[in-house]
Amino acid sequence: MKKNIVYILVLYALLFTSCESVLEKYPLNYPSTETFLKNEAEIEMAIVGIHSPLYMYGDNVPFTIYYDTGSDIAAERDVKPEQLYHTSNAGLLNNLWINAYKGIYRCNFILENITRASDNVSVEKIERYKAEARIMRAYYYHLLVSIFGDVPLIDHTLTLEEAYVSREPKEKVVDFILSECDLAAQYLQQTNEPNTMAMTKGFAWAIKARSALYDSRWPDVINACEKIMQLEGSEYILEANYGDITMLRGKTSKEIIWAIQFNQDDKTQLMPSRFKSRLAGGYSNKMSVQALIDSYECIDGLSIDKSPLYDPKHPWANRDPRMNYTIVLPGTTFFGYQFETNKDSVMCWDYNQSPAVRIGNLDATHAYASFSGYIWKKYCDPLEYRTDGASSINAIVFRYADILLMYAEAKIESNQLDASVYGAINKVRTRAGMPDITPGKSQQELRAAVRRERKYEFAGEGLRLFDIRRWKIAEKVMNGMCYGRVPTGYPSSAPAIDEYGNPDYTNFPEKNKFGTKLGMRFFDPAIHYLSPIPSSELQANPNLIQNPGY
Repeated sequence: MKKNIVYILVLYALLFTSCESVLEKYPLNYPSTETFLKNEAEIEMAIVGIHSPLYMYGDNVPFTIYYDTGSDIAAERDVKPEQLYHTSNAGLLNNLWINAYKGIYRCNFILENITRASDNVSVEKIERYKAEARIMRAYYYHLLVSIFGDVPLIDHTLTLEEAYVSREPKEKVVDFILSECDLAAQYLQQTNEPNTMAMTKGFAWAIKARSALYDSRWPDVINACEKIMQLEGSEYILEANYGDITMLRGKTSKEIIWAIQFNQDDKTQLMPSRFKSRLAGGYSNKMSVQALIDSYECIDGLSIDKSPLYDPKHPWANRDPRMNYTIVLPGTTFFGYQFETNKDSVMCWDYNQSPAVRIGNLDATHAYASFSGYIWKKYCDPLEYRTDGASSINAIVFRYADILLMYAEAKIESNQLDASVYGAINKVRTRAGMPDITPGKSQQELRAAVRRERKYEFAGEGLRLFDIRRWKIAEKVMNGMCYGRVPTGYPSSAPAIDEYGNPDYTNFPEKNKFGTKLGMRFFDPAIHYLSPIPSSELQANPNLIQNPGY
């Protein structure tokens, strides 16, 4: 018994000594905040870490693309836009807030601690890494102010005493973003590497341009866009084929300034499974709507209510080619199947077999086929056929066509109606196969032209929500019934199209022929131009004040 007691005491002593010794050591299997960033390998790990919060999704669709479901050109089968963007407990808003501030914290940590590597890493490299952290922090703040308006501005790691932060005015945050973009651009590389997520001068200038655009700071938009436009032909181009940009071929296109990267061996996204037709193995629960279809001009540059080329019995003929590249239109072939959503077409062709055979048409008969009668074609590449719908196509954040149209818009709003405005818009239209905007337009005519162009060019890429908010037209285009195509037959005429390319069905005599499963939408201009701060954040931080009306 005495021997056992002695043994136990010795064992306790050894365990205590061992624990005390372990507590003095830094973790061996993961970095310690006390020593992390002591060499270049650890800095590169941290840079990868500031990107990881960008991998947030709306039903497995990258958040940057999913934004369109909150706009007038798209629909989500399972929820309405107000449930996504006008509810303080919406998961999408909560994820954006949490992940953006997670990214900001990581950027702040790098900027505060990177000097630990000064003995091992050159001054030039440290400045470049600091610039990369600055520019990602600026992008996260751009995401936050674009949705919520005023947000906390945190430029250092917070102590416990500082944890209850307050919101800063949006103007102050935008000032910070623009300043950070200018500072970072000095140290970033100029070479555009579109399929690497490399942070470049062009990326910094693009963030500056879009942040300034969304805050109506026209000189800053013009300045940032001009810097990128000076690199046209070397680092940035307009891809010859518009349809390639959001496909596998577009991953390496120099039209892409920056994109969130995906690959089959690591990170994938599920846009194809959410977008594709039922016959092609998709769910068709993210879809374009009739209001987008009716927006596209005819190939003579006139809207469908004015063009002699428009035939309501053949409504998709003679239209802007971008419509066919963006949307899977009834009667076309998609993933080897005839895509037809007319409810009378209970059979269709399967061209994946040779010879082609007739099969049951799920896209006309399935209860959960597209409610609008249309589906997205962008980000669905037939060369990337996987039964699980996983995709390695990158989610575009900035591309060169956006720079041209941002530049044109800023010049128009500054009333600088020179040849460069027409040149920027017409480059985009020429690539699409559409006629030029002719000279001699008024400021309002050019304003309407560039707004239409943004709608046609970027449909399905996540920019529309922010455009209708900042133009203050959301209460017009987001209130009322959201229509799908006519289930059987066709209307005998076109609806009225306003100067911004938006259809108005208020007095359209045949609107009752359209499909109405997409339901009523509601937008209150006194409230909904900003999204609510997530309720969980308000509960955790008493110094946060909710946006008005929520």
